[in-house]
Amino acid sequence: MPPGAVAADTTQQVHVSPYGSAKKFYVDVAFKCKDCGADEVWTGEQQKWFYEVAKGSLYATAVRCRDCRNRLNDQRELQRKQMDAADEAKRNG
Repeated sequence: MPPGAVAADTTQQVHVSPYGSAKKFYVDVAFKCKDCGADEVWTGEQQKWFYEVAKGSLYATAVRCRDCRNRLNDQRELQRKQMDAADEAKRNG
């Protein structure tokens, strides 16, 4: 295992394909946010949580920084609330 790597628990990972291989460890991965262009790092600990606790696909990787993810989630939540309010108004006539 490389220095600084986080050990993986392969029994907790979701295996999409019998041909894919489980991750045996996680290392920090540098990436550029696809929305704002900020340089970010997806840490081994964050990957462990995503793959083993949240049961994310082993083929997925981080593409947005935390600020852009939060902004996108806030926009989706606002849209849900607006749609719920419109549905409620429609029911109440």
